[in-house]
Amino acid sequence: MQQLVLGTAQWGDSYGITNQQGRLSDQSIEEIADLALNVGISSVDTAAGYGDAEVRLAPWAKAFNVTTKIQGASPISVAEQINMSLKNLEVEKLDGVLVHDWPSLTQDEARTAVHGLLESQQRELTGSIGVSAYDEKDLSRAIDYFGTVQAIQLPFNILDRRLLGTDVMNELASQGCDIQVRSIFLQGLLASQSDSPLGNHADVLAFHEACASQNFNPLVTALAFVQSQSWVKKIVVGVTTADELQQIHTAWDANTTNQANSMDLDAIFESFQESQDLSLLDPRKWTKGQS
Repeated sequence: MQQLVLGTAQWGDSYGITNQQGRLSDQSIEEIADLALNVGISSVDTAAGYGDAEVRLAPWAKAFNVTTKIQGASPISVAEQINMSLKNLEVEKLDGVLVHDWPSLTQDEARTAVHGLLESQQRELTGSIGVSAYDEKDLSRAIDYFGTVQAIQLPFNILDRRLLGTDVMNELASQGCDIQVRSIFLQGLLASQSDSPLGNHADVLAFHEACASQNFNPLVTALAFVQSQSWVKKIVVGVTTADELQQIHTAWDANTTNQANSMDLDAIFESFQESQDLSLLDPRKWTKGQS
């Protein structure tokens, strides 16, 4: 069964191209965390690289299954990084740990990171281990270094279908990998219309126009597309207000209970092509002022 996972990038930084709140206030975090628990969201995604997000998550961390991320290129050992995260979160064990900077690691750094994760897992400091990835090359590299990959997190949305049906994704799914997807709303650009330069990108506008022509809510449609993929195990969403989380959870429930079956998703897909523009799909390529 798929899980909805609460992301925390905005808890420690002003993450997100449509983020009007900046780094979230204590009150906003409390409202979001409390709502997440009240509606049954049991997992949360964070990282040491998200500013002080781990520390701000600590009051609720014991109530969640927590996945965090370490830096493979850091001079600090993997074991020490994990211990720091455990201290920040005030927990004794993590549900999962991913390598945050996997795409940029050298061979030696990748080997050291994998070895460190395996040792920490053997010490029962974490459950699943794996990497945060961006593309097919990253995933193939993970298989090369891990053999059987336990967990992968990657971007995937209705415009970004680069990995859909690829051999490497099929292999990971066949391994029973915990496949986690992020950026399902492309940092909010697909959830609602935006006046930002990327919000006016032709592919984003085409999506919103297709939804409008079918009288579909874009947030519900974008979420329904990802939920329709059986290989997706976890869907990570970041929000800036409790109201945003409530909207997502309401759509999640509607889609899960098949109330969204009246949505002709095929009609939406046929209305526009998936985007091929990496300057839109990959935030690493967003120019200063857009990200």
